[in-house]
Amino acid sequence: MHKRNESVLEIRDVSKIYKTKGAFFGSSGKDVTALNRISLDIFKGEIFGLVGESGSGKTTAGRLIVGLEDVNSGEILLDGSEIVGLRGRAQKKFRRKVQMIFQDPYQSLNPQRSIYDTVSEPLKIHRIGDASTRKDLVRETLQSVGLSPPDDFLFKYPHRLSGGQRQRVAIARAMILNPEFVISDEPTSMLDASISAQIFNILLEMRNRLGVTQMFITHSLAAARYLCDRVAVIYRGNLMEVGPAEEVIRNPKHPYTQALLDAVPKFGHDRDAKRYGSLLIKDRDVDKDAGCVFFPRCAVAHEDRCGRKQPGLAQLGDGHFVACFLLEAMHEA
Repeated sequence: MHKRNESVLEIRDVSKIYKTKGAFFGSSGKDVTALNRISLDIFKGEIFGLVGESGSGKTTAGRLIVGLEDVNSGEILLDGSEIVGLRGRAQKKFRRKVQMIFQDPYQSLNPQRSIYDTVSEPLKIHRIGDASTRKDLVRETLQSVGLSPPDDFLFKYPHRLSGGQRQRVAIARAMILNPEFVISDEPTSMLDASISAQIFNILLEMRNRLGVTQMFITHSLAAARYLCDRVAVIYRGNLMEVGPAEEVIRNPKHPYTQALLDAVPKFGHDRDAKRYGSLLIKDRDVDKDAGCVFFPRCAVAHEDRCGRKQPGLAQLGDGHFVACFLLEAMHEA
């Protein structure tokens, strides 16, 4: 679906570090690196998955892209133009192009605003249309996300909707401006499986019918496989593996990606069996700042090489990259 040579979003050596305070007297604590010099290209018309467990830095990446937080270093480019630090009219123009769908639709929707007020608000901010044309556009957008008939929802409030309906409202609000790029941050983590599938199909329709480029942030490899063209696996702010979704999930190369797949619930007599066994039962007692970030948990790590340096992403095949010294050595051989 995407044109590989046409990048909509480029992330170049982006780092995000949080300053923490010590326990006593406001003393300086240890800095927390949420993202460590990550670089990614997201191609026009694709759904790109950013996959990792809680605390991996995936949500931070999304918040940096939309400008909810500031980067410490690096560049983020939209259509070739720097978007870090935008202010005034340039920032307003950017926000019309880029939208974010948040994890919890109840928290992201103002309980005191009707569905019409919520979905039409971006139109008012950007001075698009008048009262009549805005209402028509809101109706059309609600219909497109499965809230039908739309007139039944216009003047309801969030507390009168189900979780799935609230998330559809959040999607409608993001889509009302016809954005170029949308970030979905775990949009179905609070919904059951059947409703999640419906939300996934709405996101696919956004891509297929409207050509909207998307970043899908998730902890679920199953969701990423269903929805995404390509995925990046992130661990403690570092990219571990990047490549076509089907290839990465069917043939994972990084021990962390393998551990994520081993953690997927299984059913039947072999539910406790591990296909890859790449995760140690007990972490190594090592200096956390030395070597590969996954070294303390990696069952196949080389004690010397992996414990001394963090590997960079190396290309194994067409569009498939892995940050692992063991894979580098095998590929060179």
